[in-house]
Amino acid sequence: MPVGEPLSVELERWGADPRLEALLGPQGAAEFRALLDGFPDAVGIQWALRDADGQIQDFAFGYGNPTMLRRFRLPAATAERYTLLEALPQMRGRRAFDAYRRVCETGEPSIREIVYDTPFGDGYMLGTFIQRVAKLGDGLVVVLTDVTEERRMEAELRSFADLVAHDLREPITGIAHLIGVLSRHPDEPPPEDVLRLLGASVDRARALIDGVLAYARAGDLRHERVALDVVLSEIVDDLRSFLDEADATLDVAGLPEVEGDARQLRRLLQNLIVNAVRFRAAAPPRIEISAARRGDEWVVTVRDNGVGVDREQRSRIFDMFSRGSGDGDGTGIGLAVCRRVVEAHGGRIWVEPAVGGGSAFRFSLPR
Repeated sequence: MPVGEPLSVELERWGADPRLEALLGPQGAAEFRALLDGFPDAVGIQWALRDADGQIQDFAFGYGNPTMLRRFRLPAATAERYTLLEALPQMRGRRAFDAYRRVCETGEPSIREIVYDTPFGDGYMLGTFIQRVAKLGDGLVVVLTDVTEERRMEAELRSFADLVAHDLREPITGIAHLIGVLSRHPDEPPPEDVLRLLGASVDRARALIDGVLAYARAGDLRHERVALDVVLSEIVDDLRSFLDEADATLDVAGLPEVEGDARQLRRLLQNLIVNAVRFRAAAPPRIEISAARRGDEWVVTVRDNGVGVDREQRSRIFDMFSRGSGDGDGTGIGLAVCRRVVEAHGGRIWVEPAVGGGSAFRFSLPR
């Protein structure tokens, strides 16, 4: 989702649904909406749009409950601006659309798990959901139960098991081996290379443990007004020697105040800056940090001139214990911490190729 012009987003309620009222009557439609307005799952109604032969060509949006609007950042005018295939053109000619059409024609409900990471009209669908679709008149009622966190926790538990089995065992095994070498010659000073390897193994184990702890705590927030330019100034002071050693330049423009946790936002920006320096190309690192308003959000961009991120890795690099190419010494936790911090603040994070080379990491924060 590129940074664009400000978009006015209303998250209250969609307007009247004439087809729902025609089906249930004004009183029935009002009671139906009252039932689902406070429902914790996202619920939407879609009405069949048929051609002259009666074949379903598309679906029009009807009622959508407030959870649906908030979850996908949908403007109240979505039902007037888009049909389903206009809002989600990826469905055209796909089995997902055929499944919708089949439910509407046969009355047989469907249930499946679906993963979204795509624009949806003027909003954005992101996450893993259990999707239940049932017939309602000449249309559908769609219920989306968010299981993103559950699936992520399952994946992270598997990754943590792999970490313990391999990444953490490796430095501990190395430490045990080096201790064995030293114990065979207790009266002799330890060789310098053995001490160096021992220190490297300890640092590796400590980095992994610290990273896991940082990730676990990244969702705990204190809410306050945070001036991002002040936070960034403190980060630059702390990283001064690191940046100077890499001959890195940092250009900052127009960072806003946001509502959030200063400690966690500091960790987020620092991780992105350090990564921009670590994954530098032949030229000295140049990092540009800026922000732009998009509707009721700020979108902050950290742009670099580094080696970039392969297309197939752009989503995966934010997973726990996932490493990008050339990151053999990393823990695979830093960008996962960034993602967790952003999502705890109600935003999302993604990466795009930067114009002229490098990467543009973007994250959104509520205004």
